[in-house]
Formats: sequence, C-alpha cells, structure tokens
Amino acid sequence: MAKSRLGKGIAALLPEPKERERGVGEIAVESIAPNPLQPRRNFPEASLAELAASLREVGMLQPIVVTRGEGGRFILLAGERRWRAARLAGLATVPAVVRDTVGDSELLALALIENLQREDLTPIEEARAYHHLRAELGLSQEEIAQRVGKDRSTIANSLRLLQLPLPVQALVDTGELSAGHARALAAVDRAELQEALAQRCVTQRWSVRELEARLRPPVTGRRSRRDPDPETGAAAEQLSAALGAKVEIRRRRRGGEVIIRFVNEGELIRLFKRLTGEE
Repeated sequence: MAKSRLGKGIAALLPEPKERERGVGEIAVESIAPNPLQPRRNFPEASLAELAASLREVGMLQPIVVTRGEGGRFILLAGERRWRAARLAGLATVPAVVRDTVGDSELLALALIENLQREDLTPIEEARAYHHLRAELGLSQEEIAQRVGKDRSTIANSLRLLQLPLPVQALVDTGELSAGHARALAAVDRAELQEALAQRCVTQRWSVRELEARLRPPVTGRRSRRDPDPETGAAAEQLSAALGAKVEIRRRRRGGEVIIRFVNEGELIRLFKRLTGEE
C-alpha cells in the first residue's frame, strides 16, 4: 500500500515554490475569483448558510490561500467554501495567504489535495480530479497514487466511474447513489441497463449489497462457470489489484482463460506496457 502523504499537506504534491509564501493579510472579498479548475462542484446552500452565520459571529479564523491573477485580482487556491460563505455573510475582507503565481496544473493539484484532505469531494468529483491530474500533469495512475497516498487500484477504480452514463454520475454527485453503488454499476456492460438499475436503486432504496446480489448470475445446482471457487476468485482479485483493471478467471474442464477488461484505448495501452514490461 502506498504510504500516505496527505499528512504533509499540499507541498507533498507540488514542487517547491521559487519564493516562500507571504504572510497573512486582509484581501477584499470581491477581488477574489474562484479556482477555474476546482474539482468540487457542489456547495450545499444550507451548509454555506451555517458557515456564514459563524463567520458573522466570530470572523474567519483560518486564512484562505490565493495567487495573483490579472488586473490586481486574486485566484483562490484553497478555501473556496469559506470564501463563498464570507460573500454570503457580507464580509468586506478575508484573511489570506498570497502565493507566487502558479500554473493550471498546480491550481488543479492544490484544489484536489485540499478537498481530499477534508474529504469534501463526491466520488465523481474525485474521479474527475484524478482524470485532470493525468491529463494536465501527465501523471500515471501509479504516480497519482503515490502523491495522494492511495493504492493504484483505488485510483483505477475511481477513474472507471467516469465511464458511467452522465445521468448516473449526476445521481452520485447529488448523493442519491453511493460510491459503492457506482462501482457495482460500473461492472455492468450496457449504459441503458446502468441507468435503469441506478433509477431502481434510488426509487426502491436498494442497498449496495442488494444491488450486487441482483447483478450476480443465478445459482444452479451445479457451480456456474462464471461463479469461481474462492481460491480462483481471490487470485482474480489479486490480479485486478496488480493490473488496475478488472480481471476474470474462467476455468474449464481442461485449462481455462484469464480475461482482462479495459474501458478505453488509453487503458489498453497501459495494460500492454505493464504486461510487456515496458511500464
């Protein structure tokens, strides 16, 4: 398991800045713009209203982090929820730490790490953030795993959620479906079936276990070829974790087959490189 680096904060992910951060100062709320690469999309109004009430009473105790933008404005690096609540509370200024100008990749990385540390991202938002880290920074799943302190298989499983139909992703974003529901639905082959099952999970309040049970093939008197024995199932799980992809082992009377599933061309190339020793 990758050693967790979240305890080291944002600096564990980003290169050392050329200059140190400046001290805390007061910055006009209206001169600050949100991070355009912020992976978090949902800021519940009720939660913001509670925080705004607290800010009116005692002020902002923890400064936000910003970088200089154009025209004397600032761009948020960390603390968007507090900034939004400060606007709602009618505060004129907020305490802030100003960092040197950073690139788009660092804007994304800073926002991602802050939210991961606070566990504020939905499963889909987290998957989108990993996707952007891979696309914008060119990081492999292994490198992302090392930098955010998670297993590579966790990163791979998270990215797989982006293959779900957008209506299903929306249900996960709003909390109507859990990450467990999403992972189970990601194993379903057809998009229309994924959407239908997702709706039934919501309307009939299926638990993750109930959904998984309905996805299993029916049990007959004889063991199904698709229902492996415990040892074979454990071996398939270990291979899945090692490769970061769904692996199925099917035994036959003589021999059998190992099936490795991939979701797109990029994942196929990654698997090819790993299996041929090029990665």
